[in-house]
Amino acid sequence: MTGQVTRPRTGEIYRDLRERISLLEVAPGTRLTEESLAQEYGVSRTPIREVLGRLHHDRLVEQRPGSGATVAVIDTKRIRDVWAVRLKMAELVGDFVDLPAPSALVDDLRAIRTELPQVGTPRQLGRLYNRYHDRMLELFSSDTLRWIHDGLYHQTARVWLQFLPEMDLGAEIDVMTEELDLTIEVIQTRERHRLAEIRADHMHKLVARFNDHLARPIA
Repeated sequence: MTGQVTRPRTGEIYRDLRERISLLEVAPGTRLTEESLAQEYGVSRTPIREVLGRLHHDRLVEQRPGSGATVAVIDTKRIRDVWAVRLKMAELVGDFVDLPAPSALVDDLRAIRTELPQVGTPRQLGRLYNRYHDRMLELFSSDTLRWIHDGLYHQTARVWLQFLPEMDLGAEIDVMTEELDLTIEVIQTRERHRLAEIRADHMHKLVARFNDHLARPIA
């Protein structure tokens, strides 16, 4: 008997394409056709249509009647508003996380930490930060907050990656290293509000670094 070919599920395609968009592997303005994506992922056009609909809801894809779907351009004005909401949400994290974290989660964060010194490109750093984000979502006790936090993160992630080549990659690696070290220390305790302080502080610093590279501040 020959082995059956395992086709990716809709959720897997959605997460993969969303990551490719957030890492700028699929650039803003790129046309996305159901036919080409269905062929690429080895599925019918039906799950692709659902994935594109979800990405449109995430504001990562634009869909217009008669013109199909394209990766959304980065709207700096709207992203400023998204960052403002993310900063406020970071201050609330302490009310909606379960600590201490499971040992497996702590081990995964330590693994990310050990990979940071080998990072050589902005995209590699972005991929590690996406992994860090995904694991931290597991600490949220509120499904609603997790869903909102995840969606807003992916709207802003590609903005950071867009400006990263203009910034000091080594300095950004150092910043993430510091954040990981503090996070690993705190999530092994029950200091939930200390975790919120760490996230809020690093997000404020990130926005400040962005402001150095924008004519108009984003927050």
